[in-house]
Amino acid sequence: MLSTLVLTLLAFPLVYVLYSCWCLRRNVAIAKATGLTYVVLPWNSLNVPWLIIQPFLAPYLDRLPIIRDSLRYALLSINWPWQQKYTVFQRLGCDNFMTVSPAGNYFHTADAAVIDQITNRRNAFPKPIEVYGSVNLYGKNVVGTEGQLWKHHRKTVSPPFNEKNNRLVWFESIRQAQAMVKGWMRDRTGSSATVHTVARDCMRLSLYVISCAGFGVHLDWPGLEKQDKQTTASDDPYPKVEKGPKEPEFSQDHTMNYTEALSTLLHSMIWILVLPMYLLKSLPVKGMQTAYNSYVEWGKYLQELFDNKKNDIATGKAQEGMDLMGFLLRGADVTPESLKQPSPDKASPKQALSDAEIMGNAFVFLLAGHETAANSIHFSCVYLALHPASQRRLQASLDRIFGSRPISEWDYERDFNAIFGSMAGAVLAEELRLIPPVASIPKCIPRNSPPQSLLINDKEFNIPPATYINLISVAAHRNPRAWPAALPSDPDHPVHPTSNTDNDLEEFKPERWLRKDDQANPESTSNSESITTAHTEDAPNTATGTNVSSNLHRPPRGAYIPFSEGYRACLGRRFAQTEVLAVLAVIFKYYSVELVVDKYASDEEMEQMGDGERRKVWEKVRGEVLEVMRTKMGMVFSMQLRDGATVGLRVVRRGNESFAY
Repeated sequence: MLSTLVLTLLAFPLVYVLYSCWCLRRNVAIAKATGLTYVVLPWNSLNVPWLIIQPFLAPYLDRLPIIRDSLRYALLSINWPWQQKYTVFQRLGCDNFMTVSPAGNYFHTADAAVIDQITNRRNAFPKPIEVYGSVNLYGKNVVGTEGQLWKHHRKTVSPPFNEKNNRLVWFESIRQAQAMVKGWMRDRTGSSATVHTVARDCMRLSLYVISCAGFGVHLDWPGLEKQDKQTTASDDPYPKVEKGPKEPEFSQDHTMNYTEALSTLLHSMIWILVLPMYLLKSLPVKGMQTAYNSYVEWGKYLQELFDNKKNDIATGKAQEGMDLMGFLLRGADVTPESLKQPSPDKASPKQALSDAEIMGNAFVFLLAGHETAANSIHFSCVYLALHPASQRRLQASLDRIFGSRPISEWDYERDFNAIFGSMAGAVLAEELRLIPPVASIPKCIPRNSPPQSLLINDKEFNIPPATYINLISVAAHRNPRAWPAALPSDPDHPVHPTSNTDNDLEEFKPERWLRKDDQANPESTSNSESITTAHTEDAPNTATGTNVSSNLHRPPRGAYIPFSEGYRACLGRRFAQTEVLAVLAVIFKYYSVELVVDKYASDEEMEQMGDGERRKVWEKVRGEVLEVMRTKMGMVFSMQLRDGATVGLRVVRRGNESFAY
């Protein structure tokens, strides 16, 4: 008996290796038949044992040039699209290639024309919905579904994304941005303040905006009343920030407050993705227990928001504001009449979406609606601190748009399209070009589908079924075949050691988006970027706006996909653009942001330095920040700094800057 068990244990690895070799041989034959360039890997980057041991092996493997410089080794990193940027495509000499492993075949593209074909053939290239399990945490939704079910969700959830509601986003973003900057300047020294919590504060701001505009939960910045008492008209460019209306009353049955529950859930998502709930609940590991508690707590808040909206509908209370939860309920045909009868677990014939699906969509709106905007605000501020000349050009543009009008007179209808088509819009577009919300967008050809043809460089290729597809957005955004490029600003110190070292596509240059002038004419743009609420089930790009203003450079279709493209383009695209541009306008109309050099010299020491010496200190800090941005970026839901990495910024009243390079 024992010998049989031992033989079985010894045979299992052998059988596994033989089966893997057979699968690899089969997959190589399939890839070879396509005629595309392919790279053979011993396993793919999502192999679970590899994901576990790779972080421990990497420090040692990276010391061996023969491994470190290997293309195969690079492609085995789960974060290779961000780490490599356009490098892999440069090394292979093509914009489309396949990776082959025993687990399956992947098709990777940075080709604008190919991306355009894929994104506009939704039925041929659907999402691999198994990848989106995490967004279905509280119920199926418009992001994690496909086919007829997706069309059903989309028809229900898209109406609230319109110009009327974006106006509410605009005003709430301005209110919260003023409060955030007041908080930064509360403990200032002179006319400046050093802030090491910019990323966290941007997350808080965006959460407050989506909570208010989307769910009627009005949250005020911590210490708001204290801030207003400490500032006076002489040193504060903002008027007093009014407190929001009274927020909904949640039950006392909570161990975390509203903000803490969601932020903890997002930071603990890796545990929720990897482990089943019963293990999270039972294992005595603090991180797992925290993840489980945040999941339960946020579920309670979602349920209470849901119940409050159902009660509003049952009592005939008028809908106020954007109210995404209310729109979801009404769009799902929840009516006073339908609420008179007990609601079953699944959708009744009178209810278009089940209760779980309504809460699932509410969760994904909150998740996507605040992470994407928060990261764009954060990284825009960092990039502008790294490039003071672009920052000054942004401020001059804002001065022309707003003049001497106080913030209380800023108007969405009058000002948004002017900002969107100006240097501010160029800053946002360039930030999203360099750091899109996700490094790659997954698609697939289902196993039961026929091969799908793609036109690549005027030649037709058939991509076989059961192929996963990655639209590598960070590479497409840097593809010199699709983007006009100049020589690098500093060839001896490239931003990336291997990607696009002979051009400037790795550099932050918002000016590349400008046409003849960096200021759009408000009269000529008042209707050019409007959004319509009219939509059909299959029409792409409705109720979402456009990636770039018509007054800025328009890349070829498929070359710029920060919000995806075609039928599955992000519904909340204009929501995010409105929020980010409003916040940037509030900050940079009155303030500048600079790099923090305290690590190397105090303010007093900097004042005593000559220009050359001061420039050297600034350049040293600039190099360190660029390295952090290159090496410490990662994602669970969206691209952001990981492993505790932060970038400190100095916020200073305009006219008091220390670095004007």
